[in-house]
Amino acid sequence: MLLSSTLLASGSGTRTMTVSALVGAAATLLAVLSLRHHKQVWAWMKRVRRTDEDTKDLDDAAAYLRELFEKQCEYAQKPCGAAEFAPLRRLLNLLSATAEETEMISHELHVVVERLERYLNTELHTAAGTAKASAASRTLQLEKAMKQEHARIELKTAISAAQQKIRTLRRAV
Repeated sequence: MLLSSTLLASGSGTRTMTVSALVGAAATLLAVLSLRHHKQVWAWMKRVRRTDEDTKDLDDAAAYLRELFEKQCEYAQKPCGAAEFAPLRRLLNLLSATAEETEMISHELHVVVERLERYLNTELHTAAGTAKASAASRTLQLEKAMKQEHARIELKTAISAAQQKIRTLRRAV
């Protein structure tokens, strides 16, 4: 009888250890799979957050470009002085800051900023004095107005290129 109880006890212990080992292995496997799943979820959340931030940056840049485009269309074929250029100076600062912060369209925005600075440097000064201006001063004013219009057209081209890049990036995101 002693022999049978010893065999029974040893058989029972082996089964318990086997079951414990299997349960431990299953728990370890479950923990590893859970950890992998959580890592994938965190990576997905980071991608979504980055995409949302990029979309917001693109939206801001697009809004500034749209406003600049509307302003420069108002000034088409119209000689402008310092008073008309005041709103454009604000947009210059906004676009410059956005170009520094947004890597995806930084080059295009820097081109727009450069062209906008060139356009702003062509502002016409009102001639104070006589009603009859000399032919030379009128010719000089006309040349300045033509240079201003040329700078405006270059700015329009740069704005269109930046807007096209934004549209392309939005499709990719």
